[in-house]
Parts: sequence; C-alpha cells; structure tokens
Amino acid sequence: MLQALFQHCEQQLPFNDERASEVDTEFLASLKTISEATSPDETFIEQGQSIICRIVSHYQHITPVVNRDLFWFFGGECLHYMADDELALYQQLDEKLHESNGGDSLDYAEVKASIFQLH
Repeated sequence: MLQALFQHCEQQLPFNDERASEVDTEFLASLKTISEATSPDETFIEQGQSIICRIVSHYQHITPVVNRDLFWFFGGECLHYMADDELALYQQLDEKLHESNGGDSLDYAEVKASIFQLH
C-alpha cells in the first residue's frame, strides 16, 4: 500500500514539478524510504503517522487515494481522520484476526470484505 501511495504521489503535483519546494522533495523522499522498508525499525510507525498526517494537512488532493488501512495501521493521530463507525469496523476486523491467532488461517481481504459489507 505504501509503495502504491509513493508511486501515485511521485506523479502528482507538486512532486512531479521540477520547481517542487525542498519541503515537498523531502516529503517524497521520506515516503519513498518508508515504502521501501524491508525490516521496519522502531521509528517506522512514527514516520508513517507523520507521513499520513502530512498528506491530510498539506496534500489534500492525495488524501482520497490513501488506503484507509494505512490510517488504521499507523494509528495515533491518523485515527483522528477516521469516522467512529469506520473505527468500529476496523476494531471488529482486528478482533476477528486476533481470534484466529494472528490471522494465519484467514484471508485478510475476505474477512475485511465481510465486515465492511463489500460483497
């Protein structure tokens, strides 16, 4: 999801403009770094929260393409951008996955589709 978000962002303004500000360039570099992380360290969640919150506050045109799973995954301040009913659905999803011992025997997409009534 992070890689897809990065690929989308690098094709959007202001990131694809040669006159992009240093702040925009640094943001895109941070998103690239976190999207390429193969073994996330202790700052991964903090960096992810910062990136998602910056998208919402500074790059509103990108917010609609951010997968809602990322808001839930990173948690913290990101949860403020989710509606209460959406939070309740993600909580149900987490509980269902936890009941199955980490979701080893469950298909995440299928369980999510069932809970979110995506069928």
